[in-house]
Amino acid sequence: MAAPNSSSFKAYHADFHAITGASPSISICAESPDSTPLFHEACVFVASGTSNSLFVTSNRIRGSSNSDTIVITKVDLNTTPCTLESVDVEIRMANGGVNYGTSSILLCEQGDHSHAGGIVHMTTSPPYRIETLLPDFYGTPFNSVNDVVVAKDGAIWFTDPIYGSEQGFRGKPQLPAQVYRFDPTSGSVRAVADGFGRPNGLAFSPDESVLYVTVSDMARDCLAAEASS
Repeated sequence: MAAPNSSSFKAYHADFHAITGASPSISICAESPDSTPLFHEACVFVASGTSNSLFVTSNRIRGSSNSDTIVITKVDLNTTPCTLESVDVEIRMANGGVNYGTSSILLCEQGDHSHAGGIVHMTTSPPYRIETLLPDFYGTPFNSVNDVVVAKDGAIWFTDPIYGSEQGFRGKPQLPAQVYRFDPTSGSVRAVADGFGRPNGLAFSPDESVLYVTVSDMARDCLAAEASS
């Protein structure tokens, strides 16, 4: 099932063509077999030996017991069509992710009503092993950790909005919605930016002099204004 060709790309800088080539195209490499919203966040590419895989997290899936879950899927890009594998690990409501070393990734665990979540390290080959690197902010649980990047110095930067409380799978927020920096070597973690309603994705500029953070407050305010008009 092919999607539209090169007309789907809009380049705002000539350097973009160095990535895509002169005639880029789009195609669907994997689809959910039963319309479950498997492809929502993370999308972490891992090249390990002859294996090329994507790790993605689903949108919220409502279970039969009226409980929400999020599925982690490994997409094997070496098969045609791509093979999907459900990664069975105990990470509650996983969301954003990023590469971490050559054979592991970091995932944001938003948590649920019984488990607070945090920043989780996961290996990318079976048996998938997980380790929570940061469970809380000096004893106070995070709201619902959303997205994460790793700087060149090894520091882990992440956002912590209040989506979990708003969407009903976490309790009342105990911390402001903030951006954090965590140094896994020293164990130091600190809030580096606040004043956000809902900080979400984040990315460094190439020289890491600027951290870009997306916030969703404006979109929500617009929807609220439309609903009240």
